[in-house]
Parts: sequence; C-alpha cells; structure tokens
Amino acid sequence: MRFRLGLLIGFAVGYVLGAKAGKERYDQIANAFKGFADIDGVQKATDKMKHTVGDGMSSASEAIRNTIDT
Repeated sequence: MRFRLGLLIGFAVGYVLGAKAGKERYDQIANAFKGFADIDGVQKATDKMKHTVGDGMSSASEAIRNTIDT
C-alpha cells in the first residue's frame, strides 16, 4: 500500500512540475533527446539492443509454445 501511495504522489508531483515547466521546456528536452539519439554510437547500441530483445522474445515465445503443446 505504501508503494502505491508513493507512486501516486510521485506522479502527481511530476505532473504539476511538468505543467509548470511549460511547452518551451518540453521542446528543449525533446530536441536534446533527438540530438542525443542521432549520435552514431547511440544508434548502433539501440539497434543492437533491439536485435537482442527481438531474439530473446523469439526464444521466449518458442519456449512458451513448446510448454503449452506438451
């Protein structure tokens, strides 16, 4: 119960602070993130992570199918 209350309070505080920051600050953060995402090293790491997660998901779904079939 404490975790849920803390999560709810954290969400509310984040919402209020985000609303006060306004659209200009949001645009600044979004542009900074886009600039970070355009770096070659970040793109390579992201692609590698997507490939690894995709392989893991394929393995997990195959294992689940095999378990259900038996």
